[in-house]
Amino acid sequence: MTLGDGVFPLVALAEGKDAAAYAVLRTGGGRPPPVSVRPAELDRRVLGYDTLVPAASVALPERREDRVVRLSLTGGMMGYDWRIDGARFDHTSVAHVVAAGQRVRLDYVNDTRMFHPMHLHGHTFALGGPSGSRKDTALVLPGRTVSTWFDADSPGRWMVHCHNAYHAEAGMMTLLGYQA
Repeated sequence: MTLGDGVFPLVALAEGKDAAAYAVLRTGGGRPPPVSVRPAELDRRVLGYDTLVPAASVALPERREDRVVRLSLTGGMMGYDWRIDGARFDHTSVAHVVAAGQRVRLDYVNDTRMFHPMHLHGHTFALGGPSGSRKDTALVLPGRTVSTWFDADSPGRWMVHCHNAYHAEAGMMTLLGYQA
């Protein structure tokens, strides 16, 4: 939707709230839209993780998981003490160990009242089941659990962290590492 020459309204909906933020991008001399403008795209169906299907070439083959890693997302705004499993990030130890070749289910359990986009380095994972869409970041809503599946095929020590940089910097990070 454009209004005039080179004027584009930008509207961002706040997830889980009846609120929005507005901005205008000008690349020309058109007139700005009224604040009430709402692009039609915002009223369309939102695709969830469970509606996305990967191409056959990138889908994980069907098999049972060998290991389950549960990460509790904890903390809050009052003390600004974002953590995983109640602990701030410690780079000196690997908190979660997997073995090469394992099918791993990684459960993100959000015990906070904030949204947390959780990111796993070095791997992509499936969402919505082992044959689900492939991602490297999953949005975990407040009070919800998101399960992801990946094959441990990238040996090393890998960060798992909240992609809200200020949450990660406050301590919402951990390490996933492979057995030697």
